[in-house]
Amino acid sequence: MSLHLPVSILPGCGMLCEGLTVREVTMEETLAFENRVLEALNSGRTVRDFMLCAVELLAEAVSILMLQVFRKDDYAVKYAVEPLMTGTGPLGDLSVRLKLIYGLGMISRKEYEDAELLMALGEELAHDERQYHFTDDEILGPIGELHCVAALPAEPALPPDAEAVDPLLTSMQQQRYQQMVRSTLVLSLTTLIAKISLKKAF
Repeated sequence: MSLHLPVSILPGCGMLCEGLTVREVTMEETLAFENRVLEALNSGRTVRDFMLCAVELLAEAVSILMLQVFRKDDYAVKYAVEPLMTGTGPLGDLSVRLKLIYGLGMISRKEYEDAELLMALGEELAHDERQYHFTDDEILGPIGELHCVAALPAEPALPPDAEAVDPLLTSMQQQRYQQMVRSTLVLSLTTLIAKISLKKAF
């Protein structure tokens, strides 16, 4: 029995998030899920789009994992599972679901902390109208604390007067650095989200 939870469509995430099904999945579906995560994250046009989509995908992965502990028959899904996990149900909030699966030992402390940090960053960006770059301190600081990010790329060493001497070269190096940080984050978050969806409940 498949349980489709309501998923809001976020900028940069689009139909990819909507197409994810919350249920116990096969290996083929898991690979498809990982590919969708990678594709969805790569489609984000802004830092805000990227982070909000990452949180949405994280919610899907958490739901896939958590539903393993529930009965799968039609009656249980309709009268027990859905009321718990949808709308104003006690498990309708992602933060509550995270606490539950962490408390049950289904995810590690590092995975839990990464998920909480990702949620906090997404929440902050959702209410911040400024347009950030991945290399801004407001973004680099939090993502540098993620356990799933082994190491961020080193910032290119530029002389103090580099922009005045060769602004084009400086701009190209800055763009390359930004793309390297973004690519590192895409791969790291794809691994984190897919790993959570792959876990077994007990």
